[in-house]
Amino acid sequence: MAEFFLELFSEEIPAELQRNSRVILLESFQKLFEEKHITFKKSISYSTPNRLIVLFEGLSKEFYGKNLGLTFQIADDTLDYNSDLKVFGKKIGKDFFEGKVTLPIILLFQRVNLIEKGELKNIFKQENRSEEDLNLILALIKKYNIIVECHKKAEHFINLASNSLTVFKDSDEKKVLENLTSFSLERSF
Repeated sequence: MAEFFLELFSEEIPAELQRNSRVILLESFQKLFEEKHITFKKSISYSTPNRLIVLFEGLSKEFYGKNLGLTFQIADDTLDYNSDLKVFGKKIGKDFFEGKVTLPIILLFQRVNLIEKGELKNIFKQENRSEEDLNLILALIKKYNIIVECHKKAEHFINLASNSLTVFKDSDEKKVLENLTSFSLERSF
């Protein structure tokens, strides 16, 4: 687990201002971490006549891995329906023929009209799906721009992963993780 420690020095700080500043500083960082989806176990603030201190303990490093993993999963699921990208060695439709309901199908189901929704339900109720079924799904995915929607979802998770790195000091390891986040979207879509 990581820690975040901030110590501000100043000339003599009046007692009332110490308390107010300590609370405002702590709440500001709590809000920032919440906005960046960075979890922590404990937060503490202290003040003395010459300094303000804020400490966050137990910052979650796992948040990065979880969101990076979701990005890769979305990319993998999307490749199964992206007929424009046959270069990754993955046969288009593999998940479809196995009957897997992945993000592209979920998003598609949310966008289609009632008739198309019925067709989707019938296709996925079948034990076996045909090339004709896949072609219908691919046409609907193109019609409703589902690949772009999947890309937006992946961007959301990669941004969360990237933002979670901002609490760590600069290092070679951090640079590798930053490069991995930018690579993951470039490789995927």
